[in-house]
Amino acid sequence: MDGMAQANAAPVEVSIGATATLMFLVAGKQFAVDLARVERILDYRRPTRTPRRPPHVEGIIQHDGRYLPIMSLRKRLGVEGPGPANPAILLLTGIGRDPVVGVVVDQVLHVLSLPPDRLLLPPPRVFGIRAEFIRGVANAGGRPVVWLDESKFLTSAEAITLLA
Repeated sequence: MDGMAQANAAPVEVSIGATATLMFLVAGKQFAVDLARVERILDYRRPTRTPRRPPHVEGIIQHDGRYLPIMSLRKRLGVEGPGPANPAILLLTGIGRDPVVGVVVDQVLHVLSLPPDRLLLPPPRVFGIRAEFIRGVANAGGRPVVWLDESKFLTSAEAITLLA
């Protein structure tokens, strides 16, 4: 992965009515976010720690002349233990009061086109995550993909724990 590559640099085939999502892994589970919110994908770099921050906020990094908050999805989900050696940072737009937020994920997989008929409403909880934080659930290669509602999931102060 090119550390400065645009997430949507290559053309993405999306069928009419479908939504392009970016799939990624956290603690072995498949998640997705709306590709339109992904500004860029960066190679991981250690953020500078900041005072008085929630536990899932690792700190800030400087990128393209601006300082960006960096959140760990592993910590947001209460996943214990070390993550992978080479995680990635998704730069997401339109999340909370910051114009761009960096979100650390274990591994970026690929872009998935989600037609509305393949997207199911979530049950009350998926992997321990309440339905209000999820846009929907789909099947990709026989495994569930949880499409997160990025804004609610990342801005809520509620503790969220990923279940095995």
